[in-house]
Amino acid sequence: MRDDYLLLILVPELIQVAQERYSILQQISELKPVGRHLLAVSTKLSEITIRTHLTIMKEQGLIEIHPSGITLSRKGETLLLSFFDALYKDPTVEEMEEELTKILSMEKVIVIKGDSNSSKDTQKNIGYQMAYELTRAIRDDSIVAVGGGPILSRMTELLPQLADSSSMKVTVVPVRGGFGAEIGYQANMIAAKTAKKLGGNYKLLHVPDGISPNLIRRIREEVPDTAEVESLIHRADVLAISIENARDMAKIHKLPLHVCERLHDEGVCGETLGLYADINGQIRYQMYNLGLSSDDLQSVSHVLIAAGGKNKGEAILAMARAGVRGVLITDEGAGKQILSLVKKQ
Repeated sequence: MRDDYLLLILVPELIQVAQERYSILQQISELKPVGRHLLAVSTKLSEITIRTHLTIMKEQGLIEIHPSGITLSRKGETLLLSFFDALYKDPTVEEMEEELTKILSMEKVIVIKGDSNSSKDTQKNIGYQMAYELTRAIRDDSIVAVGGGPILSRMTELLPQLADSSSMKVTVVPVRGGFGAEIGYQANMIAAKTAKKLGGNYKLLHVPDGISPNLIRRIREEVPDTAEVESLIHRADVLAISIENARDMAKIHKLPLHVCERLHDEGVCGETLGLYADINGQIRYQMYNLGLSSDDLQSVSHVLIAAGGKNKGEAILAMARAGVRGVLITDEGAGKQILSLVKKQ
């Protein structure tokens, strides 16, 4: 039995206090700068309780109080991330984690309580866990490659501000070229924001997905900067990607109608890194692109994979069977769906 679970049984009131302070830190992180009244509303705690916690956290150097409102100190940002696993990782999901690790052949599976399809808190907590695992994986001179999408955008937002507080030299690059209409979810944007948070440098890849192999060759030959960025991508030792539903990504990638119809007929349900796979892990379609491919995954020391929600169960199972391996951060909704799918087969 885990030590933190024993602590919860023995001294439950301490866990409650810790959770209240953690919740306050979370809300300050998201709403900064914020006042006491709004903190009371957002955390559903009384203003007296809020005032007591803030006094103690200020003495501990976790928060800063300005005329414009309350913000987190660098120490507070780091503590917020580090304590997520201790406070919100439920020991009752350990059995599911072990079972999923075997079924999916992952290095490790981390299951967050809840279902991202119905809970924004669960979505946020997957982002917290991704941010936590990323900060644990990076080392001096790490090359970090990041993908696109909402969950990785959330991960970046939740990273602590390490700039000027860490001597590590980190380079962040996108795993692929840009895609999609929403710029905040593009890999280039996430790479730049991640680098800023980590106090590192970034290189961008200004080439969209889905271009022809001949054009890719010409770009490599005629645009030296692109070749330099691609070289960094292939040397990445930390990778953060997500697994998505094939139907959603087909729309974002703007695949031709006849391709979408074929993928539907062939039962394609999962996508990552431009690979589209069916439930058995067979790759049915692959987009041409500059950047990282599935063949590169084995050479990456730390692969972090995010996907949550009941509707991602099929996609996760498909991509795992297609050979996408690493540390998977998911939730109970997806986990239960995967176990149900495997049981039926």
